[in-house]
Amino acid sequence: MAKKIILDVDTGHDDMVAIVMASGLQEIELMGLVAVSGNQILEKALLNTLHVCDLIGEPAPVFAGMDRPLLRDQFLGGDIHGKTGLDGPVFPPLSKQAEKRHGVQFIIDTVLANPHEITLVPTGPLTDIAMAIRLEPRLPNLVESIVCMGGSMGKGNRTPYAEFNMFADPEAAEIVFSSGAPLVMMGLDVTLKVRLDATQEKRFASMNTKTAAMFNASMDNYRSAYRLHGSEYPAMHDPCCVAFVADPSIFTLEKHDIHVELHDSQTYGKTHAGPKTENGRVSVGVDADTDRFWNLLDRALHYLP
Repeated sequence: MAKKIILDVDTGHDDMVAIVMASGLQEIELMGLVAVSGNQILEKALLNTLHVCDLIGEPAPVFAGMDRPLLRDQFLGGDIHGKTGLDGPVFPPLSKQAEKRHGVQFIIDTVLANPHEITLVPTGPLTDIAMAIRLEPRLPNLVESIVCMGGSMGKGNRTPYAEFNMFADPEAAEIVFSSGAPLVMMGLDVTLKVRLDATQEKRFASMNTKTAAMFNASMDNYRSAYRLHGSEYPAMHDPCCVAFVADPSIFTLEKHDIHVELHDSQTYGKTHAGPKTENGRVSVGVDADTDRFWNLLDRALHYLP
């Protein structure tokens, strides 16, 4: 039976791949997508989400979520994802429209209508999820799980200590991590092991579909941005969350207690991990079978237009 998910995205390069996987894998039923500010401002994240869904023929509704962090000043990732937030692909004129309802209300309504069936998959800052929890305190007990991209038990990628999504809204992240919801953290510990290397570049470059053309144009820009920052191959951060929902056995997890640093200015946004323990509140991804990950993406790309 397909897993019902809501994708909460700040659609840049790797969010686009996550949308492709969620749309193209039969293991997943995409209930809707909510755009949040993160890689770029909300208007650009929303537009990118609509364009990607339009191009691949994804019928799920798209909503606008929160346009700024809960407390901190806005912090964007345009140096990686470009001025549009998804530089590279050229999209046809847009026909898909955003829904009128606020994305946070959509999350709450969908979870309440489908208790213990919805997996929330936030791949950007956790602002929308935190706001939903604040507005509906029953939410953590009614989701099947929350599978988020973010955090690190080691070094950060936005500061020496903090991963980007956590740094972009640490207060929201702490609300989610302390909520008691079943939580899976796909952080840098695992996502940096899933990189689009030369072998995979060739594999996907040979595909002749409009979805693959979007993917390859996006990855060309993503790769260039990574190289400007000193890394050879770009990491598939956000798609790891969708791959985990589709096939959890691809990933190795450890249980830890996690809290997010809010008070120390130097380490602000750092995810502090307690020791590995069977009673840990958060399941943390630490390793992946990369061959099986790429096979999932291959299958999704072949399924879509």
